[in-house]
Amino acid sequence: MAEVSIISNTTGNHLDKLKALYKSATDRVVIVSPFLAANISGLLQEFDFSGVNTLELVTTFKPADAEQLTKPRVLKEFIDFFKSKYSKVKVKVHVDNHLHGKLYLSLSGLNKSLILSSANFTRSGLSDNHEWGLSLDDNAIIDTLVEEIFDSIEYFDVTYNQIARACLFAEQYAKDFPDWTRKPNINSDILESVYSVDDTKNTEPKYFLKPIGHSDSPILLEEMRDFSDLHQNLHFSKRKPQGVRKGDYVITTAVGPGSLLSYFKVTGGLQHVTDEEIKRDGWKERWPWYMEGRNQSPEFGGQWWVHNIRRQDALNEFCKNIKRLPSLTLAVMV
Repeated sequence: MAEVSIISNTTGNHLDKLKALYKSATDRVVIVSPFLAANISGLLQEFDFSGVNTLELVTTFKPADAEQLTKPRVLKEFIDFFKSKYSKVKVKVHVDNHLHGKLYLSLSGLNKSLILSSANFTRSGLSDNHEWGLSLDDNAIIDTLVEEIFDSIEYFDVTYNQIARACLFAEQYAKDFPDWTRKPNINSDILESVYSVDDTKNTEPKYFLKPIGHSDSPILLEEMRDFSDLHQNLHFSKRKPQGVRKGDYVITTAVGPGSLLSYFKVTGGLQHVTDEEIKRDGWKERWPWYMEGRNQSPEFGGQWWVHNIRRQDALNEFCKNIKRLPSLTLAVMV
């Protein structure tokens, strides 16, 4: 029999219950809330996420709404908090602009818990307002809710770089229209712009082969490393890569077995890692340049070792047909 209990801000508060729930988590937690605290880092400071491997946030970023100018900063602050304090936690941000419900989940193997509530992830929602919710641990119900939540998402895995670009758009819009707070119907859809993988100027995209790993640290089949993430940073050596731009395709291959790992569409320009990133991840000093790519074959990337398609075999087949595809350019990147 599943345990069900009421959470009330009048006789207690959601905040303490949620803090206890996430402190005991050992795998994955999910926050589903359309509204987020303006001082999001201040609220997050009260939680202990040291046992969490993955944290996923599902929220809104509504077009033609004041959120266009307020949400980018909050989302950036949200990710910055984990980069600074819990750098090993994998953070994902998803957007569902029809979202109204509020759910808080802890998913650790067969140990699953849920808070279903009227309370947004704000201090007033979790502790001050008169809010009520239910806490339960019925795995069947939770599995159904998780499936429905992620089936409803419009923008999966919005990246830090996309959010940073959204912040720049929002700052510029606020400068151009300084009275926006009195006219909150913002004529903008920033997320759609920064999330797009298309470049109208790149009418003939190029294709690049990109080795992953190096001779001292090859990608081995028996390790079964997962390359299924929707967005991944494609890192390059100190020699600045030339010629690749948004809209091009990058096919990744494993150093060692030579197997195809996945292929990506480039979503942004070339960037260089920061000194702080190098301190956190020493390998980035050797591979400081990167471009963000959207995975076009995530299912394959999650089981590439099963198929074990060798780069040379695929390249030989490609070369047989290249005369039929004269507009394609294939290059190897390092």
